[in-house]
Amino acid sequence: MTYATVNKSNPNSMTLQSIGNVLGTPAANIKQGDSLMWNFGFVEFVNAIVKETEKMIVVSITTKSGFIGERKLSKTRLVCILNN
Repeated sequence: MTYATVNKSNPNSMTLQSIGNVLGTPAANIKQGDSLMWNFGFVEFVNAIVKETEKMIVVSITTKSGFIGERKLSKTRLVCILNN
């Protein structure tokens, strides 16, 4: 899985700790099967879209350690979606 590094002047640039500036995508574009990367390279896998409202999206996630939970995000929040 890979991620795109970008220049800080890019309007979709987001900074992840210990990673640097990466290309962010609005959370509204998250789909089942995506992998999301967070600070320090922490990766979550999207199992399903649980709920979607006009402004929020709730996704079911699984981590590499086996934790299963949900994450609630604003649709405009930038997230780093990994390319398979």
